[in-house]
Order: sequence, then structure tokens, then C-alpha cells
Amino acid sequence: MMLEILANTAVRMLLLGAATWLTVRIIRVRNPHVEVLVWRMVLLAGLALPALLYLRLAPSFATSFELPMIAAAGAGGSYTSGAADRMSWLPAAVPSTIYLVVALLLLGRLIGGLVAMWRVSRAAESMTTPDDVRISARVRSPATFGTVILLPVDARAWSADRLDAVLAHERAHVRGRDGLWSWLAQFHAAVFWFNPFAWWLQRRIEALAETTSDEAVVAARHDPVAYAALLLDFARNPNSRSVAMSVAESNVPERIERLLARIPPASALTRVARWCAFATLIPVVVLAASTTQAAPPTEAAAATETPVQKAPVSLNPVAVRINRASNPDSFYPAVAKNENVSGYAIVEADLDRLGQLVDARVLKVEPAEPRFGFADAALQVARTSTFSNSTQQVASLRFMVKFDLEK
Repeated sequence: MMLEILANTAVRMLLLGAATWLTVRIIRVRNPHVEVLVWRMVLLAGLALPALLYLRLAPSFATSFELPMIAAAGAGGSYTSGAADRMSWLPAAVPSTIYLVVALLLLGRLIGGLVAMWRVSRAAESMTTPDDVRISARVRSPATFGTVILLPVDARAWSADRLDAVLAHERAHVRGRDGLWSWLAQFHAAVFWFNPFAWWLQRRIEALAETTSDEAVVAARHDPVAYAALLLDFARNPNSRSVAMSVAESNVPERIERLLARIPPASALTRVARWCAFATLIPVVVLAASTTQAAPPTEAAAATETPVQKAPVSLNPVAVRINRASNPDSFYPAVAKNENVSGYAIVEADLDRLGQLVDARVLKVEPAEPRFGFADAALQVARTSTFSNSTQQVASLRFMVKFDLEK
């Protein structure tokens, strides 16, 4: 279940990332502040999608084409489907174990780096500046950790112009909360380590953060050529990744090339623009988490369509018990529960090639009196159950839903 949701999220993120990249290129976004905001919103979408898919909060649209949907069991349901029970646990356990081992290793590396950086910043010596600037022998080049700016020991001998340029760059990181966004991107990449887009997104967010901070230096009227030489000097003596968690590793040549081209710094975004972007993110995430289902054919289309032979899925009847003590209100009809009436219903479900429920109907119900509501309750169980269609063909199955008030 977990891997299905993560794989579904990875596919949707690939599509969302491709659409975003294409849009950015078509409209020719040149402002790095705008682009970094766009990719940060995509990152938030990637972090929110698994929860939306698991809780099934996004809408489902009836269309002529279908996208895969991960069917998640309801939080309070005490039911199961026969097709799912027939699946062997061993084939699912192997990829789950591999995923968890790699994800835990990557998350452990991230946490270990953050702890190491926290220790470095805690042991560093504070400078007499309005903001939190510290000197550390463990740092070879300037870095930030949250709101802390870390400088190497030789920073005490720097000229005033060199120090001002470095602080302008690092203070831009602090204002933009670039360290926090870098950590979120690294966390996203650790969870979705099998998705190449997650790693590309992390590098892109970090690279744009460096570009916007470089522009803050140029905007402070520092010489771009002199600052490019300063970057080259720092690149010759980089920090260890385990010590500096928010430093981009591979875009120094692009940064120097941009500085030497003397490209004018772009305008930073206002707070209103950032909040508007966040508001736009909500419908985008809902759309990305939405699912599709086949629209029912019209009468005219049904008359001309060639009948499709359904491949039945062999199933034994499955009893779904509702325990009064643990979960009395999940699916048990209120009238039947109040009158202490038990019953069952036989349901026939139609599945598409992906195992999604297309339609369900009750073939038999006991007791048959409509006032007990067993038929409607059984249909609700069918609509919220998870099915598996190994035939990869249009299929139908029958199963029993048993309502039993256990004492």
C-alpha cells in the first residue's frame, strides 16, 4: 500500500515537473526569484500529494481516458477484498524492504549532517555584528545554517569590501530561508529516492538559491568581476557536505559565467506575490492528486459498441465483519444495529484493467427489507474497498459482505 502511493505520487510529480519546466521555458522566465518560487511550490506539492492520495481527498473525474488511482482503505473500515487477500505477502515485502533500507540510510545521512552542522554552529565564536555571524575552524568557506552565518577563521583578516560581499550573499540566504528549503528538498529526495525528478528538483532549488544570493551581492553595488574571483577562490577550498548542508555543489561555473556577463540583478518578489503563489498552489495540488474513471457510455454509443467479454476473477466469498465494540458505526446500518439484526449481501463488482471499481450492484440481500439498509451499506463497502485485477482485462467479481453484531 505504501509503495503504491509513493509510486503513484512519483508518476504524478514527473508529469507535474515536466509541465512546469515546459511552462517556464515557453514563457521564458528570466527572473531567478520567480523560478525558485515556482520550484518551491512544486516541492510543496510533492510533499502534500501522498497524504491527499492516501486520504482520497481529491476529486475523481469521469473521462474517456483513465489514470491509475491508488485505492486506500478508509481509516475506520474493518473490511477486506478477496482479490487482495489472494496476493502473496512475500513479493510485496521484498521491494518494501529495499525501499525502506535505502530511504532510512538517506534520512539518516540528512539527520547526521544536520546534527553535525548544529554542533559546528554551537561551538563557533560569535562576531560583533547585528545578525548572528560566527567564526568556526571547522568551516573552510562561508556557509549558513538556518539563521546562523558561519565564516572561516581567516575571515578576521579579510578586507571590509570582501567581508561585506560575503555577508550580503549569506544574509540573502537567511532572508530567503534557503537552508530550510534545501533541507525540505533533501527530505523529499530521500523519501522519493527512486524518482530522478526528486534529485533534480533538489539541485535546482539549491542552485537558484545561490543565484538569487549572488544577485543580492551585485545589487549591493559590489563589482561582479571581483566577486566572481572570490567565488572561484572559495570553490578551491569547499566545505564538506556533512558540515555545510545548504551549499550548492555543482553550479559554481554557471554562477561565475553569469557574473562575468554582468546580467543586471532581477527584482525580488514581494510578500503579496509569494502569498498569491501559495494560493495558486492549492488547486494545482488538488488537480495533481485527482483521479479519473471511465465515463459511462451514452445509449447511442452503447448500441454501436461491440460487447466486451468480461474475464471473471475467481474469488471465494469474503465475510466482512463489523465489530460492535471497536467500530459500530463504520458501515452497519443504524436501523439494523438498533434492532440487533444481522444480515449479508452478495455484491457484483465490475473492474477495469487497472483494478479500479467501475460499477457495483447488489445481487442478493438478507434480510431483504429495504428499511434495514444492508444493500446500501454493502455498496459503500464495495466503493471503499481495494481490489487487485491480475488479469489486466475488464473483469467482474462477486463477494459477500456479512454484517454481524458480535457480542
